Amino acid sequence: MSAPGWLAVLTHGERIAFALKSAGVPVVLTDDIAAAAGSSDVPVVLIGHFTGAPAAVRYAQTHRGLAALILVSPVLGLWDGASDELADLMDEVNFGPALGTLPTLWLHGADDQIVPISDTRAGTDRIRGASFEEFIVPGLLDDDTAVTRILSFVRDLQ
Repeated sequence: MSAPGWLAVLTHGERIAFALKSAGVPVVLTDDIAAAAGSSDVPVVLIGHFTGAPAAVRYAQTHRGLAALILVSPVLGLWDGASDELADLMDEVNFGPALGTLPTLWLHGADDQIVPISDTRAGTDRIRGASFEEFIVPGLLDDDTAVTRILSFVRDLQ
């Protein structure tokens, strides 16, 4: 699957969406994952960035047909800054099923203080399926590194 043979769907992450578009990837930035995924005639790669990650994971836990799931500095597991609504969604994810064989990539910066890696790992360990990869960079994860790794991951799915 090389661009434009796949569609990136994000619920959050305008900078990541812009960088993917600049790389020639068709992108939909929406709160309605089901509508975007259901109307696509190419494989869908769902990207959960920051606070959009719980919705992306929950969709992947409850729907089939995605080509891959990518989590970029995701708010998963334990996180003190969550609103009640986000905390409830995180609980659904934490107690939901593992991702099975869905190709999944987790990208994170080891020194992220806003979303500490140890808190996120508590969530990724609960959802980890058989096709789960981690890409942890020293320091902070920047957009260029994230997009480069996203493109490489999707290219390797071919």
